[in-house]
Amino acid sequence: MSMPWRLAACMLSLTVVPAALAQQSASTATESTAVRNTTKSGTVESVAGNKVVLREADGLHEYNLPDGFKVQLDGREVGVSEIKPGMAVNAQITDTVTTRQVKLTRIDSGTVAQVAPGGIVIKEKNGDLKSYDFKDAAGNDIYFVRDGKEVSLRNVKVGERLSGTFVSTLPPQETSQRSVVAKATAPAAPAPEPVAVAAATPQRLPKTASPLPLLGLLALISAGVALALRGVRALR
Repeated sequence: MSMPWRLAACMLSLTVVPAALAQQSASTATESTAVRNTTKSGTVESVAGNKVVLREADGLHEYNLPDGFKVQLDGREVGVSEIKPGMAVNAQITDTVTTRQVKLTRIDSGTVAQVAPGGIVIKEKNGDLKSYDFKDAAGNDIYFVRDGKEVSLRNVKVGERLSGTFVSTLPPQETSQRSVVAKATAPAAPAPEPVAVAAATPQRLPKTASPLPLLGLLALISAGVALALRGVRALR
């Protein structure tokens, strides 16, 4: 086969190979789950619809809460409309992230007919040509397993016989699920202001009072004493 015909056959194989590979390929999937817990706490600064501005330890943060979001307040579940500025909010957030990794395996065998910058073309026993890229959709190198060993397609050469399982990895798919348990506490009532009590002060005599009546009384007593002494002397 001349070179032009060989290249034409390779280009044709790019369109027919996917259908053929689909019949010979299998997929295996593995899943891993990670759980992340975070806590948000602060004081409500403002509420506008479903938008809540919370003052946290590191400053102000704005949150757009989903419709139907519930907050526990005084032992009951309430909507965002009942959240008021000044309330203390504590939210426990749980994120569950599931990652699904799918690997495609293709059993094939043949002789490497061409090595191009982006992949290779192999010729099977029946003469069919199939192309394989060096990288899969996830950007990982495609390799084939031969005698229990992984061999990268980048390391093959023209004329080399390949027989084994070709393995490629699809981009990982992540799904996330979030649950939030939020509690709000109304601000404490302000303490009553202390009542000022006037200190008792001794009563003072009015400015119009005068000590003259007391002096008159003393003079009267002195006169009485003098008359009594005089009477005693007269008797003697």
